[in-house]
Amino acid sequence: MWTLYTKDPEHWVSLQTVGSFKRMRDFTAEGVEFLAKAVKLSTFLEVDPTGTKVRRTTEPQEPRNQFERSVYAVRLWDTLSRADAS
Repeated sequence: MWTLYTKDPEHWVSLQTVGSFKRMRDFTAEGVEFLAKAVKLSTFLEVDPTGTKVRRTTEPQEPRNQFERSVYAVRLWDTLSRADAS
């Protein structure tokens, strides 16, 4: 999301792009106009005059220490296979 935010100097992101996110796909079937109306109810987001782009009303902070927050999962089967090999 940070990449999308910094891509435009005014920080607008297409509602079409937001609608393509996995958690938003159910709402995309209603159309971009529906998404724009829903976003207009938010106190954290604003819609551009054309109703096709959205941006935050507050400045987000650049992500820091993102690798420290990452979780790396190992498949249990691989772990068991290594234990059996020992």
